[in-house]
Amino acid sequence: MEMNQQQSGGNLSSMAPMNGVAGGAATRLNDVEQTGATVEAGSGSSAGNSNNTHERKKRRLQRLNKEQSEIIEGFFCICGHPDEGQKRHLSQATGLGLDQVKFWFQNKRTQVKTTCWKEDNYKLTVENEILRDENRRIKIAHCYAICLTCRNSAVHNQLAAEMERIKGQTEWLQQEIARSNGANANLAFQLDSSAENLFSGQHDHQMIAELAKNAMHGLIILAEAHVALWLPVPGYSFETLNMTAYQQAYPGGDGANALGFRTEATRADAMVMMDHKSIVDFLMDPYSYRTFFPGVISGAVTNRIYSWPTNDGYNGVIQLMTVEMMFPSPLVPTRKCTFLRYCKVLEEGAVVVVDVSLDNGSGLSKCRKMPSGFLIRSVRPNACKVAAIEHVRVDDTGIHELYQPCLDGLIFGARRWVATMARQSARLRDVYLSKTALQVSTKGRKNLMKLADDLLASYASSVSATGAGTWTVVIGAGTEKDVRVAYRGITEGSSSTNAVLSVSASLRLPLPMRKIFDLLRNLTLRSKWDVLVHGSTVKEEVSIARGVGSDDAVTVLHVKRAPGENKERTMILQNNGYDVSGSFIVYSPIDSKLMDTMVLGPSELPSGASGLSLYPTGFSLLPDGEAARESSGMDLGDVGGTLMTLGFQIPVKLATGNGMYPRSVTSAIRLMTDTIGIMKRTLMEDHSDIYGSGPFNA
Repeated sequence: MEMNQQQSGGNLSSMAPMNGVAGGAATRLNDVEQTGATVEAGSGSSAGNSNNTHERKKRRLQRLNKEQSEIIEGFFCICGHPDEGQKRHLSQATGLGLDQVKFWFQNKRTQVKTTCWKEDNYKLTVENEILRDENRRIKIAHCYAICLTCRNSAVHNQLAAEMERIKGQTEWLQQEIARSNGANANLAFQLDSSAENLFSGQHDHQMIAELAKNAMHGLIILAEAHVALWLPVPGYSFETLNMTAYQQAYPGGDGANALGFRTEATRADAMVMMDHKSIVDFLMDPYSYRTFFPGVISGAVTNRIYSWPTNDGYNGVIQLMTVEMMFPSPLVPTRKCTFLRYCKVLEEGAVVVVDVSLDNGSGLSKCRKMPSGFLIRSVRPNACKVAAIEHVRVDDTGIHELYQPCLDGLIFGARRWVATMARQSARLRDVYLSKTALQVSTKGRKNLMKLADDLLASYASSVSATGAGTWTVVIGAGTEKDVRVAYRGITEGSSSTNAVLSVSASLRLPLPMRKIFDLLRNLTLRSKWDVLVHGSTVKEEVSIARGVGSDDAVTVLHVKRAPGENKERTMILQNNGYDVSGSFIVYSPIDSKLMDTMVLGPSELPSGASGLSLYPTGFSLLPDGEAARESSGMDLGDVGGTLMTLGFQIPVKLATGNGMYPRSVTSAIRLMTDTIGIMKRTLMEDHSDIYGSGPFNA
């Protein structure tokens, strides 16, 4: 992927095997109209013809053929500023004149700069539109603000009556649905359940449709509710529902609140760089829903469709879904919930996707969704403002005490949904539109982007406390003193390794999440704790996709070995993102030859790459409970402590009887214990060269 820009001698065909691009890059643009770049054909012969002044003055534009386009585009992916020697090589290999090569590169660089400028300007324009919309809504909310001591407002009385009607009718519908299906009292809330056999009668379909519409109206009222009902958390990352004000403003029952259940209600919004139709497609299709939220959703399935899609897309679709949500820590159990999902187009460019559980509180489900979902408003073409509300009743008795203070909106709240949507949409847009990563083709970036998402999903599923998943826990609860070791079998691959061992542990560090995240990303400090580096230096080879802000990226790292060490090239694919609802850094080494092949972007992945076995190592970070108490208006990640989860996977061989060798378990625990010690020493050191002060002198 690297190339010395001062290289000279030889022709371009002899350079192709070395750079791996000029001879093998896929043709992205076959002519000048596609690339937006033109070259001027030499006019030496016509200049010599003094009898044809018209031909001498006329400039001809010559289109590049396929071979020329492959060579010159491939070289541009490596070097955008060729020197004179490289220009001569390109001229000989393509048959173009030196001036033609020179002007082609000038035009191409101008095109790339213009594209980047347009993209940056578009993002700023969208942000400005959202700020204007927020300002307008705040003014409206101020005019119609609810005073809980004054109950004379006509607007308030109208909303209260409507909410009371919706609550009462929703509770009645849930009771009727449960009564008509009394034989299925538990509702079989499992991913492999027979829930699709429920509610088959026409009367049940009508009640379900009415329940979905009531939930939609309730969600819209809460999404557009006045600020008095929502309490902003310190740093204004998201809002929590003021339950006292909610009950006073909108009286009425919310159904049975069983013993041991608690209520979580949060609201958050974000700018999503995607059109509303694409967002709806991701939310309504279970496979796309799971892949759009890597590290958040471990399983999603549609149990039954009550109203099918039409020519209008998903408008009016009602379906029963079961979704399992996870958080990357062995101390946080997964949260599984079955609910109705209803999509409705409100007006041009505005869509609501609402979730509501059929269970009225009497079933065996540990998670019941009250009206929750997404309100999507188009701001500009390919950009939307998405407001999310997550309102649930859950039984969280299995969560470790370390994470108990983080339940109010951080782990499974609305902020995590919209932050992930904003991250994924920005990355997808960057992959398809941005031209900043000259070393990688668009197809190559798509390949590596998908691989990075799979890397995050694999890491999160291996360290999360899944109930009955594919991982078998051997020992440990997942704390610093009790490391968790689990394994899963491999059905494919070599006979020498037929299992993957997952080792994980969560602990608390007395440093803000922001500092820990920055220190882990610092490439200078990496050689102190990363066993893949072993004292070598690391540099960022190329950025594959940028998300929201500079802390969100998929990158390829190159490990530079010290003199005298193994000269084999080590490439690392890394996926990192920062948000107060959960930050992560996940990485895995990848074979350098396979990396080069994927970077070139073939029409299909290389043989064996589709089933590529990645063994991720990573960290997940979350502000602890003290952050909310100490923030005083600052961002949650800038104060307090941090809950950090370390996890890694290694291939192993199972013992006879499909069990783990005791020595493998012992070695894995010792490796994790040593890693925790190294990480704590590295992070707690004085880093005045980075922050200008010690780690505790913020």
